[in-house]
Amino acid sequence: MVSRLKKILTHIRLGFALLVCTIVSTTAYGQIMTDSIFFEQSRPVIFQVNRTDISKNDSIWIVDSLLPQLNAIGIDGVIWGRASTSPEGPWDNNVRLADNRRKAATAYLSSHGFDVSRIKFDAVPEDYEYVLMLMLKANDPDYSKVRSTFDRYRTDYPLLKRQMQQLEGGRIWNRMLKEFFPQTRAVRILATDKVSAGIIKPIKSALDLSVHVNTNAYIDTPPLHLGIYNEQEVTDDMQRREVLSLKTNLLLYALFVPKYGWCPIPNVAIEYYPRHGHMTLGASFDCPWWIGNTTNHKYFELRNYTLEARYYTRNSNKSYYPGSQILNGKAAFKGFYMSAYAHAFLYQIGCNKDDGWIGEGIGAGLGLGYVIPLGKRNQHWRLELGAQFGIFRTKYDPFVYGCPVENIEDGLYYYDYKGDPDLFKERQYRFTWLGPTRAGITLTYDLFYRRINRKGASFKHMEKGGAR
Repeated sequence: MVSRLKKILTHIRLGFALLVCTIVSTTAYGQIMTDSIFFEQSRPVIFQVNRTDISKNDSIWIVDSLLPQLNAIGIDGVIWGRASTSPEGPWDNNVRLADNRRKAATAYLSSHGFDVSRIKFDAVPEDYEYVLMLMLKANDPDYSKVRSTFDRYRTDYPLLKRQMQQLEGGRIWNRMLKEFFPQTRAVRILATDKVSAGIIKPIKSALDLSVHVNTNAYIDTPPLHLGIYNEQEVTDDMQRREVLSLKTNLLLYALFVPKYGWCPIPNVAIEYYPRHGHMTLGASFDCPWWIGNTTNHKYFELRNYTLEARYYTRNSNKSYYPGSQILNGKAAFKGFYMSAYAHAFLYQIGCNKDDGWIGEGIGAGLGLGYVIPLGKRNQHWRLELGAQFGIFRTKYDPFVYGCPVENIEDGLYYYDYKGDPDLFKERQYRFTWLGPTRAGITLTYDLFYRRINRKGASFKHMEKGGAR
């Protein structure tokens, strides 16, 4: 709530500055240039996904064509620029990305001796309006749907993005992602004379205050961190986001039990990953069922059922842009986590003919852990390091080989009880433990992957992009 309030206040402050700039500029130059004329007459410097460096071809064009035009315009000329990003990606990061593209362009011009203070720049972190212009120019059949959605939700950009992504189950969004969004990742600069062009408005109306950010007023913009994915590169084969993983605790296979010896515990667990947020849900099952014989009197029969909820300190959206579930196969839920668990168990353990126990119990506790992706590109294999601390309480009875009353071995096991048989009651013993309850070195594999903009899951971690 506090961060959202700060963002609203920032937009109001920036919007006020833009309105002032608009009033001053309109008074000074007396004419208005429309966005359509600006885009038709300006040549874009196109940037790669999530990049701010100028390509070699664009560098040549800037030196050979743009700079001569800018230098020839004269002191009465007006130079307008616009830096933009495509609409996918977190808003705050797109603001920084647009501003850093502006800085990259002005720095390059400045390095060639041009006075960049003459350029009237604005930044459009999510340039839906240009996308609409491109769709209109192309007579796109989905233009009316996109236009209607934009007009309806333009005052709430997080909601607008979600609504855009849901149009026809994501078909329109994914097509725009491939056909139109790449052209919005750009910086445009246009030199005009005072008489023929006038000025371009940094905003069209008060409704656009959440769209256009005057970077001259946005002085405190932090630098862009290129490791954060702000724009999505769409390929024919797109990585799906994990939805369910299968895992096993390797450490339990090396368990050593006093008096019994080496006792591997087969175990399996699953973890469900939601679309967004920090929380996951999981369940595990430990199932050693090593049945001995009357020669060694060793038995280790256990059923342990556990439910677990985890909170990952790293937001899952760091790997995936909001509203989707795809981006380079990066694991969303990784790093540090905290967990809470509850479990129920039953067992029958025998170490020798005089030491055996049978019973059941329940427990609960908290855990800490760290998830490490195995590999850099596809992080569907991961390793978890974790430990749990808690309490469990069990009711049990000891048992022995042979009848303890008559002290004979008849091939059967008996409760270790020598009192009146009529007074015997099962589970007369209690044991409570408070402390470390489990340690784990767990291997995890993503078993199911969420379908892209559709319901359901699949074993395949790749899916064809584009319209569906």
